[in-house]
Amino acid sequence: DYENLNAKGAKIIDATCINVKRIHEIVSEKSSEGYKIVIVGDPNHPEVIGVNGWCDGKAIIINDENDCIEETLKGSEKICVVAQTTYNVEKWYSILSLIVRCAKEIIIFDTICSSTKLRQDEAKKLSKEAEAVIIVGGKESSNSRKLYEICKENCTNSLFIENAEELDLNLIKGLNKIALTAGASTPEFIVEKVIEKIKTLEKPVIKQGNNAKVEIKNKEKEAVNMNNYDESMNEYLSTFKEVYEGTIMQGKVLLVNEKEVFFDIGYKADAIMPLEEASNTPIDLLEKFKVGDEVEIQVIKMNDGEGNVVVSRKSLEKKEFYESLKQMRDNGEIIEAVVEEVNKGGYSCKYNGIRCFMPFSLSGVRKGEDENQLVGKKIKVNINDCKENRNGIELLISRREILKKEREEQQEELFKNIKAGDVINGTVKGIINNGAFVNIGACDVFVPISEISWKRIPKVEDVLSLGQNVSVLLTKINLEDKRITGSIKRLGKEPWGEFIEQYKVDDVIEGKVVGFANFGAFIEVANGVVGLAHISQMSDRRIDKPQDVAKLGQIVKVRIINIDTENRKVSFSMKDIE
Repeated sequence: DYENLNAKGAKIIDATCINVKRIHEIVSEKSSEGYKIVIVGDPNHPEVIGVNGWCDGKAIIINDENDCIEETLKGSEKICVVAQTTYNVEKWYSILSLIVRCAKEIIIFDTICSSTKLRQDEAKKLSKEAEAVIIVGGKESSNSRKLYEICKENCTNSLFIENAEELDLNLIKGLNKIALTAGASTPEFIVEKVIEKIKTLEKPVIKQGNNAKVEIKNKEKEAVNMNNYDESMNEYLSTFKEVYEGTIMQGKVLLVNEKEVFFDIGYKADAIMPLEEASNTPIDLLEKFKVGDEVEIQVIKMNDGEGNVVVSRKSLEKKEFYESLKQMRDNGEIIEAVVEEVNKGGYSCKYNGIRCFMPFSLSGVRKGEDENQLVGKKIKVNINDCKENRNGIELLISRREILKKEREEQQEELFKNIKAGDVINGTVKGIINNGAFVNIGACDVFVPISEISWKRIPKVEDVLSLGQNVSVLLTKINLEDKRITGSIKRLGKEPWGEFIEQYKVDDVIEGKVVGFANFGAFIEVANGVVGLAHISQMSDRRIDKPQDVAKLGQIVKVRIINIDTENRKVSFSMKDIE
């Protein structure tokens, strides 16, 4: 129809209620995404029929808890649920409790009009206090009919009328307290005529849905005064703005303290803004807001339990704040986040109240290290990504690049101040087959296995362990690759030098058999000094192999028969030893 009218050049004025229009948009979007649409409402109501048209008439319409909900929706993958704007709030929640069991993924949009909720809540309250309730509204009006249903549950003497002519005063005669409410579309003059008719009774108390209260003590004496009262009250009430959840308006600051701001919003109740709703970033309310300031605010709750309307500025700042976060991400700016806890795969953090996630791979915590070392700390991070969803803004953060840059700066400083021959204390951070890595702060020093001990060692672990504190001699520094090689053994005396200083030819000493060859046995006589006892020098008698007179690991006495200083070799004899 829209296309045909546009083709004819017709001017179209869309007078659809903004709340109903929102439902149209939701249904159109979610049905195109593959969601099964469920409308909770009267299938014969024009609004419901119209909403169904936005998903090609394929919606499932539920109007009652007994509509075989589970059988109808069982097995559904994705469901999107909306409500008729004038639907009964209590029935809506009751039906939702059944729907939530029926699919793996359910999106629920509470599309009941806020004014409808307020009227229904007020009707429920009034009907519990009154001896009779009069509901004024069209018999075909959905919201008026629902008001009647709510009142009827609490007050059996509930009367549903369309005008003053339908009101039978005999049904309320003699009652002391009468409540009156009306549908959203009921004209005010009709309600006024009903009130005038009730006033012809003796001593009733009329409680209206707008909380006006009139008590008639003397019908004749007070008639003029009551008319004046009604006119003044109506004139006063007409000055109030219409306020709903989601309304954006200007509020005038009445009072400010450290925890909240109070506003005059031209409504029957003042508005209150708690500190946590004042901004997406930490602020001082006393500095930010001054009495008399006009501030743009948004209603997020109609009643805080004490009669105040709750307002916020966070959603108004949200878009601007989100854009600033993206700018910070693109510029690589550093922020400070608080690490709250360790979870699967990383850390849950907070930045100015925004949820952040930092994977282990971006945390700088090495595998095997204590994962809880960051919990409770404020750390510097970059924003890697920011997303906006229905739960708010979420950030993916990282400290890897920051730590890398800090490490590079520390390395630059380190390499400026070290040279080959320096001795530095460090901690063993890694062990591999051919050596060990000793951390000296901004860099690791690699110590080959041959430089760990003067003795021949089968495994690095025989001498070193992770976390062990050691001193290392820097032997080679590669400035270009930022690599350092070192030695641990060179910090001690060389065993060969000690040996030739202490012993000479013909000295008899003890040694340990550490190996065999066909031509003799290898005997270790000092730390790292190994010499050969030739097979011919192992016994006075002829032997076929060295093992005939010696065993591996055996402690034996030997005589030094030759010291080759140039080639660092020593020969032993096991014969002729007393």
